[in-house]
Amino acid sequence: MSTDRIRVDQTLHGYSAGHRLIYGSIQLLQSDARTMLVLSDASASGSRIPSEGYLTGYPLVESGKYVLARTWAAPEMSRPGCVWTHSLLIDFADLARLGSAGGLLECFRRPFGEGNSDIATKLEVPVTRTPTSVRPHDLERAGRWASALYGKPKSRITAERQGPADDVLVLAIWMQQWPRLRRTFRFCSFSADDRSTATDTFDLQLMDAGRSARPRMPNDIAATAVGQCDWLEALLNDLELPAQSDLRPFLRNVGSDFTNGRAAMVPLIRLHGALQPNASPSRLAEAVSELESLGSRQGRMGRAAAARVVLLRSGIDDRQLLDFAFQQVRADRELLGLEPAIVGRALLRWRPDLLAEGLTVEGPLQKAFEAALPEADLGELVDLLEVVPSAASAVFLARPDILEDSSFWRMTTIDILGLLRSLNIEQDHAARIVVALAEAARDDCSKMVVDCFGINPVVVALSTMDVVGIRSRMSWVHAIAGRTKDLAESMADGRLSHRPLLFALSEILAPDAVPNNMGTDPWVTAIERTGTTDDVLAEDLLAAFLFNRARGRHSMSTGRLFSLSVQRLHEAMASNRLSSEAWRIAKQRLPYGSVWRSWDQCEKLRHAVVDDFIDRELPPIEFGTVVDDGHLWIGLVDLAADSWRGRRYLSKVRSALLGAHEAWQIERAKLIDHKII
Repeated sequence: MSTDRIRVDQTLHGYSAGHRLIYGSIQLLQSDARTMLVLSDASASGSRIPSEGYLTGYPLVESGKYVLARTWAAPEMSRPGCVWTHSLLIDFADLARLGSAGGLLECFRRPFGEGNSDIATKLEVPVTRTPTSVRPHDLERAGRWASALYGKPKSRITAERQGPADDVLVLAIWMQQWPRLRRTFRFCSFSADDRSTATDTFDLQLMDAGRSARPRMPNDIAATAVGQCDWLEALLNDLELPAQSDLRPFLRNVGSDFTNGRAAMVPLIRLHGALQPNASPSRLAEAVSELESLGSRQGRMGRAAAARVVLLRSGIDDRQLLDFAFQQVRADRELLGLEPAIVGRALLRWRPDLLAEGLTVEGPLQKAFEAALPEADLGELVDLLEVVPSAASAVFLARPDILEDSSFWRMTTIDILGLLRSLNIEQDHAARIVVALAEAARDDCSKMVVDCFGINPVVVALSTMDVVGIRSRMSWVHAIAGRTKDLAESMADGRLSHRPLLFALSEILAPDAVPNNMGTDPWVTAIERTGTTDDVLAEDLLAAFLFNRARGRHSMSTGRLFSLSVQRLHEAMASNRLSSEAWRIAKQRLPYGSVWRSWDQCEKLRHAVVDDFIDRELPPIEFGTVVDDGHLWIGLVDLAADSWRGRRYLSKVRSALLGAHEAWQIERAKLIDHKII
């Protein structure tokens, strides 16, 4: 069966020649079969049945079906007063799926002659989920009926039938009800006498307006005798504009566990209004009181809805409401249908001390606490730990991200060393923890963190900061600087390639400290992954550092280190802008130079570069591209050409440049021609 259709049973009852005819019979329990036989007869004698017939609705409780029937007069029958009744039997579960009875109405067919003995037992009916709107001019009558039905829920309600439109109006009121009330509601849209029995009372009967005198019905109340109340407006708005109202979905969701029928409608309408965002706490308190008056076992979902609002609205400070909400929570292991996370968040916000109970006793509070942790605000969790330190293990397990909150690390009660040693976390998480520790000014933890997690989390954390941020956290830089082998790996694989961090490391590390046992120098890899910044002093110092490292004997990428440092260092020296710290680093490995030119530091730098390229027989192509400045490069070539060994090296440089096929490199090769002839 398609999900948008339901299958209903159908029967046709009638009389012919004094005998009852039943077509399309189905198996029913005996009591339900008797009920159906009685109610398929004419609603009363002596009344003229409308040509369009009338509707009767009633449940067959034992069979789990609801009957919606249409009855017509059958004057063609030989016996006076005969009727045809076409009955649709809908499973209770299917009845709950309907938003409108329109599809059912379209199924009714009046038979002719002797009826149809071939009527199918089963019938497929489309599920109409969109409710039928009540026309504005019918709202007054609908209001009178509803006022009587729900204002006098224990009474039988009667009203005068005015015409065929009343069938639709009755069905609209019926379809507005939540499923449990809908399947117990009994109505008849045309009657002259009370159709109720000792066990089955009709809720609403429309009486024949043509009868001169209506028989008295025990406990019946005419709809016109009941005044309208404050709750009626919401119900009528829903009948007129169901698509713009959320009353009907609310009734459907909340009314499912009420067993006192129509008596629950008014409290639920008032509760619905009290749960609106603009409703006052006092209105909510009144609605809760009325809801509780229905009985302690009634309205579990309604109580849950009220408690949910209380627990969600942080502005509510009504002690009675708060006590009500928490009483419901603590009294029921299922939290009265509330989402445990809602309760837990409210407890975290208002009464974190109550969660101490939830940690030691298995019950609803423990469930609420555990459910609230995944979505709780970090600030609330920190406050919880201040009040209930014993919650720490549960909090860490569910919310390891609390370790990424700086306010957590500012707590003085934390055993940081023990906590860090106990953590089994991924590197990305560890990096965020480092950021939090740094923001909390817990620089005393830097070495501890490196000992526990290695340098990578610290590198990642520092790489998110600018120069100012890094310089304010130099204890963390010192912590990783002591792990030179780890630094070499991080630089080589690209994890450490943040230029501000490289600046900071160049200030505190010895140029030869980071090992280069094989492959490209880690400093070269790291620097080439970054771009030059506008920080002149830092760039100059870095150039001095790289030059110093190139002059040492620990790098396997001397030529590339020169390419990254010489031109900038030469410019800084020539313009006298080199800082004292940068000069201290650079001069350590500058040659002494000639006695009469000992003051020319730029010449010393050029000699150092040329001598290292020649003496170490560095790759010729690296000499050919060591600087971009053409004048500086010619100066280096002139120095190399002053010796036989230098000219021989330049010849190799010339060949390497010609093989590169770049125009500027070929031009440099031609310049070398004039120097080595």
